[in-house]
Amino acid sequence: MRGLQMVRKLGAMLAGFGMVAVCLAVNAADDKSPSTKEIMKAVSSKEGFCGKCVAAAKGEKWEDAQKFAKQLVECAAALPKNKCPKGDAESWAKLTKEYAEQAAAISKAAEAKDAKEFGAAVKTFTSSCKACHDAHKGGKK
Repeated sequence: MRGLQMVRKLGAMLAGFGMVAVCLAVNAADDKSPSTKEIMKAVSSKEGFCGKCVAAAKGEKWEDAQKFAKQLVECAAALPKNKCPKGDAESWAKLTKEYAEQAAAISKAAEAKDAKEFGAAVKTFTSSCKACHDAHKGGKK
């Protein structure tokens, strides 16, 4: 049973490293940031950093939550570097800056192992999606 747990942890760690590679993928020739689509997949997908971070914190596995939160911050920090796909560029700059700040708040709460602050930071982070998607993606289809 213990061997299976180790295999699962190793698999989760390797998946995490793969997502970090997506967020840190830098083209040496032109210093290109990951695309918005790549960032959203790494952050918000079923196996994304946000979900993994929340699951780790719920299980009081704060070291794992801290690791995933740092990866979340790296991805969120790359988003403002991307071109506004639709809508007002000023709004894009404001919303993506807030997104990065909210990710940093999640990381700070995970570092402090503060479940209450962590929950509030996650709620703020995840509730910001709609405003940005409505303005810059076109909202829900």
